[in-house]
Amino acid sequence: MTPRPKLCERSHMERECHCCGDGREWSVTEIYDTVVIGGGIIAAAAGQHLTAAGYRTLLVERGDYGAGTSSKTSRLQHCGLGYLSAASGSIAAFLAHPRSAIECVSLMRRSMQGRAEFVRLAPERVKPVTFIIPLTPENAIPRWRARLAFRLMAASDGGKVPLNLRILSAEEARAHPALQGMVGLKSIRGAMSFTEYQYHWPERIVVDTVMKARANGMEALNHTAVRGLAREGDLWRVTLTAAEGSRDVLARAVVNCAGVWIDEITALAGAPHIRRNTGEKGTNIVVRLPESLRGVGFETMTAAGAPFYLIPWGELHYVGPWDSASDGRPEGFRATEAEIAAILDQLGRLFPSFGLKREDVLYAWAGVRPRSLARDGKGSAPVVREHDLTDEGLPNFFIFTGGLLMTHRDAGRRLTRAVARRLKPSGPPRQLDAPSLHLPDMDQVTEASVAHAVLNEQARTLSDILRRRLSVGWEPDLGLRHVERAAKLTAPHLGWTPDEMAAKIADFIDETTTEFNLRTS
Repeated sequence: MTPRPKLCERSHMERECHCCGDGREWSVTEIYDTVVIGGGIIAAAAGQHLTAAGYRTLLVERGDYGAGTSSKTSRLQHCGLGYLSAASGSIAAFLAHPRSAIECVSLMRRSMQGRAEFVRLAPERVKPVTFIIPLTPENAIPRWRARLAFRLMAASDGGKVPLNLRILSAEEARAHPALQGMVGLKSIRGAMSFTEYQYHWPERIVVDTVMKARANGMEALNHTAVRGLAREGDLWRVTLTAAEGSRDVLARAVVNCAGVWIDEITALAGAPHIRRNTGEKGTNIVVRLPESLRGVGFETMTAAGAPFYLIPWGELHYVGPWDSASDGRPEGFRATEAEIAAILDQLGRLFPSFGLKREDVLYAWAGVRPRSLARDGKGSAPVVREHDLTDEGLPNFFIFTGGLLMTHRDAGRRLTRAVARRLKPSGPPRQLDAPSLHLPDMDQVTEASVAHAVLNEQARTLSDILRRRLSVGWEPDLGLRHVERAAKLTAPHLGWTPDEMAAKIADFIDETTTEFNLRTS
C-alpha cells in the first residue's frame, strides 16, 4: 500500500523533523499564528478569515471536513423568523428575559445578513424554496403583526434577497395544494407563504471554504486528531496524531471550533472546569410525500412549541427535526427507532390522510447541534458567540459556541476580530474569497472527479469522496450504486490492494446503512 505523505514532510514552512522513542516521527514547525481545531463550517470560516487577515494558520480535523454536525442539519439558510418569533412573545415574557429576547433579535438580523451575503457569493450552492405556514386557531397572528415581522427581517439585510411574503386568506389557504389533507383545514384562519433558501450540499460548502483558505496559504490536515494542548512559554504546544504517526506544532493562539466537542478540547488544555457548550440532537426522516407537496416546504410547531418542518429534497421530503438532549458520542449521530416513530406520529397528527408507516421511511439522519450553555449551567441559551478565555487562565485560547451554518461568515469575522485584539498577524492581508477553481464532474464518479478529490482535496475514504467531494452520495440510495466504481478509481491513488478495496467498500456500505437507517429493500 502506498502510504499517505508523512506528517513531517516539508510544506511552505521550514520544519525540523525528529524521531520519538517509539519510532514515530513528529516535527516542530515554525510557529503558527493560529491553530484552528475542527473541520465543520465554523472552523472552516475561521481558518479562511484568519488566513485572509494575514495569520499563519493551521486547521486540524480528526475526521473529514464537513462530516459532523455540518452534514446533519436542516440544510436551510433560515431567514430568522424562528428567532423573531421567540423574541416577540408577551411583554411580560420580554421583561422577564430581556437578554434572551434581545439576543434572538440579534440572531435574526445576523441570519438575514448571512442569507443575503451567501446567496450573493455562492448562488450555485443554494436554491429558493417556497414555504407555507398554516395559521390555525392555536397559532394565528394578526396580519399586521406578520407584515411587521417580515418588514423587520427585510430591513435587516436592506431588502437584498426578497422574502416574497404572501398572506393567504382562510379561503385561499383551504384551497392551497400543499395543505390538502391537513388536520383542521376547515377551521384554518389563513396561511403565510414566503421564500427560504436551501443548501444543495452543505458538506461541499465546508470543503469549498477549506480549499479556498488552502489556496490562500492556510495549511489543513483532515483525519488528524488533537491529543494534547499545553503551554510552553508564550506559546501553545499542540500534539497531533494521524494514521502515519504523531506531530507537535507550536502556535501563538488556539481557536477551538470543535462544535459539540468544544469542552472536550478545552479540557485537553487543562481546563475541564470551563464549560461553554451543550448538545442538542436533531433527527430527520426522509419520505416520499404526495405530489401536491412536491417542491414546497411546510412549517409549523409541535404541541410542545418546537419547530417542525417538511422540507423538499429532490422528489422526496425530509421531515423533522425531533429534538433531544445529547452529547458528542457516536450514537448522537444516529436516529433511534423511538425518534423515527415520534416524527411519524407528529406527521400523522398533521396529515392523517398520508397514512405513512415505518416502512415508508427511506432513511434518516441525526446530528448533535452545539448550543451555548446557559449562564446557570443548565440547558442551552440562544447565544451564538466567540469567547476569549485569556482571563480564565488560558492565554490566547478562543472558542466559538452555538455556531450555525447560516451565519458562518459572521462567525469567521468575529473570531478574527477576537484574535486581533490579542495578536497581530505575522503576514500581510490577502483576498478573502479566492476565485473558485473549476471542479470536474462533481455530480459524477469519473476518473477526473475522483482524482481531483484525492489529489487536490485531501479525500481519503469513500465517504469523503462520494458525500463531500462529489454529490452522488446524496442520491436516494445514498451512493451505494456508485461505491464499487469509486473504489476502483480511488485504489491507484491511495495504493489500496484488492483486499483493502473490498474492505473500504464494506466500510462505506456499513456506515451508510448504520448512520442513515437506510431501507435496503
